Amino acid sequence: MPVIKHYYGDMPFWRAEVSRLALHLGNVPFEDLRAKSPEDWKEFKAKGPFGQVPVLEVDGKAISQTGAIARYCGKQGGLYPRDDDFAAAKIDEIIDTATDMTVAVGKTMGIKDEAEKMAARAVLAETTLPKYPTALEKIITDNGSTGFYVGSKMTIADIAMWRMLGWFKGGVLDGIPSTIIDSYPLVLESWTKTEKHPQIAAWMAQHYPKK
Repeated sequence: MPVIKHYYGDMPFWRAEVSRLALHLGNVPFEDLRAKSPEDWKEFKAKGPFGQVPVLEVDGKAISQTGAIARYCGKQGGLYPRDDDFAAAKIDEIIDTATDMTVAVGKTMGIKDEAEKMAARAVLAETTLPKYPTALEKIITDNGSTGFYVGSKMTIADIAMWRMLGWFKGGVLDGIPSTIIDSYPLVLESWTKTEKHPQIAAWMAQHYPKK
């Protein structure tokens, strides 16, 4: 059994939570290391080759990049196929989509002028972001409306998109409505199913108790 250490902040952002939960749901032992101070962040980022988090250490060797870490942890936890290349590619499609959505929002994060920022967020909410749930709705439909993005059981694709969309639904992004996926019934159903998964709900209550 490899010795696994996961490095990120103490937050439920999809880039880390997809890997944490893949290991947790698969009963794979790992050390969940969470940055609590600027010094921790600096130390964690220095562990990876690109100076960024998340970082995964496996037997002392570092893995960087969200998708690479998610796939490794998904395989260890049984939430990513080892012998179905097409299913694996479809899961990758969802992981890459979550990355694209994150990058799109991230471009507005550094805008200091509030009016300019809200204008950019309006474009996001009205033009850029809706194409993603539209495509996701079709992906779930094409998958047989199983309630999952790929196959007939939960994969890292479902976990990644649950947390990605949870960022919007949490209402923490000014100018982006929390109802952004409410008119996409299959996407909303998938999100709700993952949100209510007993082990995931317990994990969230333990690590991120509502204040």
